[in-house]
Amino acid sequence: MSATRRDALLAELATRRDAFRSALADVPPQLLTVPGLLDAWSARDLVAHVAFWTDHGAAALALAAAGRGAAFDYDRSRTDAMNAEVFAAAAGVSPREASDREAAAYERLQSALEDLDPALLDAELGNGDSVEQVIRYDGPDHYAEHTTHLRAWFGAEGSGGAEGDEGLEDPA
Repeated sequence: MSATRRDALLAELATRRDAFRSALADVPPQLLTVPGLLDAWSARDLVAHVAFWTDHGAAALALAAAGRGAAFDYDRSRTDAMNAEVFAAAAGVSPREASDREAAAYERLQSALEDLDPALLDAELGNGDSVEQVIRYDGPDHYAEHTTHLRAWFGAEGSGGAEGDEGLEDPA
């Protein structure tokens, strides 16, 4: 395997994450904790959710890189329950803290992917998914999915800043 495929995943991850952060910057600060973006979820809840799953992907890469990919036993039938737990926990964090968690999780996933032996992209993990599949569903595909949700609720244009963090201050 060449590094080209891994590098393309890295580029896609960065592009999709940038689009997510840009969409998030369009959320007015006073609406960051208002439910309704996605069912009962607020923008803060969505950011905490993305942070959790991005970290989930980073953990899978760490297991694969350590030769312990069989220990990755994510069961899709538990997704809704896991999402409910993340949602409940998000109620206790500020928008800034959720944003910081997402940034840290992204950095972990990005770093793990940069360091990943490209031959491991096709390796099967304990749940039957390949390493690349996990990267995609916890990384770029997940960012794209929730960018769509943010854009649908808050629109394509907004007053957010270029860095994507200006709207993440706690509401006054």
